[in-house]
Amino acid sequence: MPTYADLSTPLMANGRPRSKQLRRYLTAPINTHHADLPLLACCFVTGIIDAGAYNAWGTFMGMQTGNTIFLALGVAGLPKNGAPLQWLRSLLAISTFMLGSLLSSAVTRPFGSTRRLSLSLSFLLQGLSILVAAILIATEVIPENNPNNNRILIGIPILAWQFGAQVVASRALGYSEIPTTVLTSVYNDLASDPDLWSWKNAKRNRRAAAAVMVLVGGICGGWLSRLKGGFNIVLWLGGVIKVVLGLGWLVFDEVVA
Repeated sequence: MPTYADLSTPLMANGRPRSKQLRRYLTAPINTHHADLPLLACCFVTGIIDAGAYNAWGTFMGMQTGNTIFLALGVAGLPKNGAPLQWLRSLLAISTFMLGSLLSSAVTRPFGSTRRLSLSLSFLLQGLSILVAAILIATEVIPENNPNNNRILIGIPILAWQFGAQVVASRALGYSEIPTTVLTSVYNDLASDPDLWSWKNAKRNRRAAAAVMVLVGGICGGWLSRLKGGFNIVLWLGGVIKVVLGLGWLVFDEVVA
């Protein structure tokens, strides 16, 4: 389990103003020793949302390899009985995912990508974006299960960009073995690991856990999608998890000098 900062420590110490203590606390880099656990939760969110989104809209929000193939098939006019504008939905998801990566990296890097406030704001914005999409579906601004309705083009950018920001966070935290949105490299690195059968192998364990969490998330997303309003339930669940993670970064231990 993660070790968390001792919040009982007063913000006023050594005669420093309380505001300066708060500022130092929020801008301190976190200790990334247990940061893999929130990232594994992100894998679950990817699985549950991508399963729900593909079932409802025929497009992935996080896994852009699949969208790249959908884009290629759409340019070729395939599949013949496929949904119209499949290529546009895929292109929009890829573009906004990249935009999320670009903006997240550009905004957080100058301030320190592993600072408490940077991580917290990033994940809170990601969670709020998912919740906004859930609200738009609940109010019928966006159809829940109609891939042929062009209004889903409103929802795709709202969901796809935040997965780009999620990947930026996973890279900044130093856990390249948990990319959170793609498993092809994870499967390869897991199978080709020369220490695959070693008793102690943290990277192997994280890769295996990432694959399991995406799978479990996908199964949950699939079963929830069978319910009436299932995709909306998926989004509410994913959004709440991201918001909780955003708040959780605020209580992570900081790097001890």
